[in-house]
Amino acid sequence: MGDGLPLRAEPGPAVTGEVLRAVLPRLDQDGTRWFVVHTQPHNEARAITNLERQRFQTFNPCVRKTVRHARKKSTVLAPLFPSYVFVQFDPTRDQWRCINGTFGVVRLICNGDEPSPISDGVIEALRERIGDDGTMDWITALNVGDQVRITEGPFSELIGTLEHLDGAGRVRVLLDLLGRSVSVIMSGKAVMPKS
Repeated sequence: MGDGLPLRAEPGPAVTGEVLRAVLPRLDQDGTRWFVVHTQPHNEARAITNLERQRFQTFNPCVRKTVRHARKKSTVLAPLFPSYVFVQFDPTRDQWRCINGTFGVVRLICNGDEPSPISDGVIEALRERIGDDGTMDWITALNVGDQVRITEGPFSELIGTLEHLDGAGRVRVLLDLLGRSVSVIMSGKAVMPKS
């Protein structure tokens, strides 16, 4: 053969199971992985409904957030990752290209022409932090001295230092207000790690 390519592949270094597990992405038992879908702004629920109609499993972690509108404050459930939803499928078995045409979806996050799976353990770690009310529970991830963001109440969106955690789910946060330090006690669900 005149193309200059060898007829046989030269043997390379031995590849052990540990190397393969470290290099190749882990598949669940049936080959499904979690992927990220970019949704239209404020249309996460619409995208989830339409993806689930197509029999895709979805996940959208939420947090409680205080919003102000027309001099009124209300606490609402808001996505932890606005305009993004997680979807699970097997790229070798499922017809995943229909995701891009789903109402509420902008596109599936891909690397070239192939969908880009998220790292192992991310969804499991997020699901472990979901409380009984379906929202993210950050108390187990917080330590005294950590910087936290308040998500509910009159101090929402302020950054403070976590002073104390108690067994009843309450926290004491040290805030810098008007040039002095003020200690505030609130529910642990009203704070999240500073991002």
